[in-house]
Amino acid sequence: MAPPSLSQRGQVRFDTEIDLRTITDRFYDEKLNPDGVISLATAENSLLSEELSEYMNTHCHITSNHLKYRSAIMNGFGESTIQALPLYINDYAKPVSPVTSEHTVIGPGLGSIIAQFMWTVCDEGDGVLLTAPFYDDYRRDIIYPARAKVILAHVPPEVDSLSLDCIPYLRSAIHTSQQNGTRVRVLLLCNPHNPVARAYPAETVLAYATLAEEFNLHLLVDEVFANQIFPSSYVPSPPPLVSILSLPVSQPGNPQGVDPSRIHVLAGPTKAFGASGIKAGALVSQHNPTIVKMLNVALRATPISSAADALFTHVLLGNLGDGGHELQGRAQQLGTFTRWYLDENVKRMSKAFDFVGNWCDFHKLNFVPASAGVFFLVDFDRIMPTVGSTGEPLSAQARLGAAVASMLREGVFIKPTTTFADPVLTRFRITFTLPEKQMRIALRRLEKAFGLVEWPGPANLNTAVQG
Repeated sequence: MAPPSLSQRGQVRFDTEIDLRTITDRFYDEKLNPDGVISLATAENSLLSEELSEYMNTHCHITSNHLKYRSAIMNGFGESTIQALPLYINDYAKPVSPVTSEHTVIGPGLGSIIAQFMWTVCDEGDGVLLTAPFYDDYRRDIIYPARAKVILAHVPPEVDSLSLDCIPYLRSAIHTSQQNGTRVRVLLLCNPHNPVARAYPAETVLAYATLAEEFNLHLLVDEVFANQIFPSSYVPSPPPLVSILSLPVSQPGNPQGVDPSRIHVLAGPTKAFGASGIKAGALVSQHNPTIVKMLNVALRATPISSAADALFTHVLLGNLGDGGHELQGRAQQLGTFTRWYLDENVKRMSKAFDFVGNWCDFHKLNFVPASAGVFFLVDFDRIMPTVGSTGEPLSAQARLGAAVASMLREGVFIKPTTTFADPVLTRFRITFTLPEKQMRIALRRLEKAFGLVEWPGPANLNTAVQG
């Protein structure tokens, strides 16, 4: 008798899913594994990790209700993320109409919320449209469990994909998909953009909304990097975040005639606080109670953990030096710890980006100056191998493979942006928000991988990057 089989959809996923665990060895640890691989591929911010973990250990308070099912928190009398996250969103988004708990779905991270949103609004085979390059893990959340399709609008590298010039490419992709028998149901906008690392101008955000109205699409706006916009010597005056919630188009009766029930926003504190492992995120839909109700039902089986809820509630609402007392009453604003943390984080990100930017300048590497998020795009074309071991010219794919292999041999990993459908085949997305000592080791390993001379570093290494 044959063993029990997978479902047809399970078998398809088993046969086609790419094994993303490229690195099988343990990662770098200064004391336990100093020769381990340093990953510059994950969008994590470690510049204030020590300060955050210390605050959590000394100020966050677990009650007996956190040991019970979620209903004990939702129907209890203490503060929770259902109060804290709307305050966080109102603080950065400056919405036309304040976000309330009635507008908000809380879940265990944005990936889980996206997956359930797609299942709720897409039938199998429907399309989700976004521009390339794009954050590649959107693909995971779009396809499973909804079995929707990723539809990419390929914007040429000479066109600014965050400007109004991207709209004709989006419109063309919709028409092409329709001709090919795929109905587009969702338009996805990542603002600030991953991996371009810049906020969209207001006119482009507005154009997305009017395009969604024109083709009767849901507009899902991912604002997870909203609180990580920073200046640097490369971008002294970065484009500010313009949340779609701050535009009249998000409200009924707007001049553009956009139905605000099609507008939904993803937000959360985990990226800004460098705490992606503490899964907490929110979806805001101010004028679509059906979506809010459906997603709350969909997430009952996989709610945010009570521990994560407690941690981020205290982080967002707690104050510096309050000694870890239990939160009292209903907070009306964010606490002083969050104010300090977000301000300090911007300062450290500014210094951290100047640090890696100077390294790129020293090695004459072209890069896209970042002003939002924890990563930037750098072109390794000048230093990647062009011929193989026997002198034969290498194809673009072979060059990329040789570069990644060389970096891994030296103990550093960076994700090539070909996985993001980047039209520039020699670019990589580098995370720059590691502690200074670890970042310097990673950069030195990159130099060894490509036979580059050692960068002497900035004049004052002790103040170049704090944390």
